[in-house]
Amino acid sequence: MNVMPLFIAIDDIAGSVLIVIVSLAAFIRCRRLVIREAENALWLFLYWLTLALFVFSLSRALGHIAGHLLMYADLGFLWRQMRPFSGGLNAIISIIVASITLFFHNIQKLYRRMEADHYHIEATSQEIMALNREMEALVMERTMSEMALGIADGIRNPLQVIGGFSNRLLRKTAPEDPARDWALAISEAAKRLEEMVVRFESLAQNKKSFFSQDDLNKIVRDIVEMLRGEFERKHVHLITGYHSYPVYCQLNRHLLKVAIAHLIRNALEATGPQGEIHVTTTCDKNYATLVIQDSGKGMPPEVVSKVFEPYFTTKVGGTGLGMVFARQIVDEHRGIINLESQEGKGTTVTINLPVRFGEPII
Repeated sequence: MNVMPLFIAIDDIAGSVLIVIVSLAAFIRCRRLVIREAENALWLFLYWLTLALFVFSLSRALGHIAGHLLMYADLGFLWRQMRPFSGGLNAIISIIVASITLFFHNIQKLYRRMEADHYHIEATSQEIMALNREMEALVMERTMSEMALGIADGIRNPLQVIGGFSNRLLRKTAPEDPARDWALAISEAAKRLEEMVVRFESLAQNKKSFFSQDDLNKIVRDIVEMLRGEFERKHVHLITGYHSYPVYCQLNRHLLKVAIAHLIRNALEATGPQGEIHVTTTCDKNYATLVIQDSGKGMPPEVVSKVFEPYFTTKVGGTGLGMVFARQIVDEHRGIINLESQEGKGTTVTINLPVRFGEPII
């Protein structure tokens, strides 16, 4: 036995033992991390990977040590019989390590997607809660407005009678009659009260409290970005065209996003793979216009005429209220929504919103 083979054997054994120690330390560290954060996908992956590496290093070290010992004991024939089994075991463990790596690589992709979906769902949930608050406040405002208008209408009717009779007394009363002053006072008081009722009605009809100056382009961009994943999954081409300048209107961002998202999803459901959906915004001095046009299957005239009717739907399991809510939201913005469709040519939805929050579009 010469020095060089012995030196090589010692070096090989020392290296094998060192690899076992290092892999065991890594495994212990990863185990602590998993105990601390059991739901952390990265720690779980490292735990199983280091366990597989530890088993591999232990198997390799035992094989090398056994080989050297048998060779130095003049039992080389026995090592030659054991070597295929040792090599096969190492190969199996190597395959397990590679499988764990590939498995967790794919799991990591899924985990990241789930995490992104979780954040998206959480953001959507917050937006839905804000929308519910807006809707409740809007319903309350409308109820109070209707009550106020009812009260104003109830006051106006007897007020007109009082004012009419007082004016008639003025016409029939002589200038020197003392009752003329009383009739004149009644008439002037009725006139002032009627002016107050008019101002009260004007205030009750004002719907600006839940609307603010906002950019229609930005709202549509946000919705398109939110739905981009659905377009990619269905392989539908989205073509957008925005007005060259911000399109500012008096808008309720939450309500309008619900309506537009519903309309775009409808277009997406009606459009097959490789189809196209065009979303464009334009603006002039009076109106902002949003057009959603798809290349889907379209609808027959008898369906188009009922699209905005409550509970009418062509979808299995549909409620028939989506388009009703969309129109109601557009109405709240004093705008109009129009739908045109032809079988085999697709559907076009056009929304016109007044730039100034004044009278509704006629």
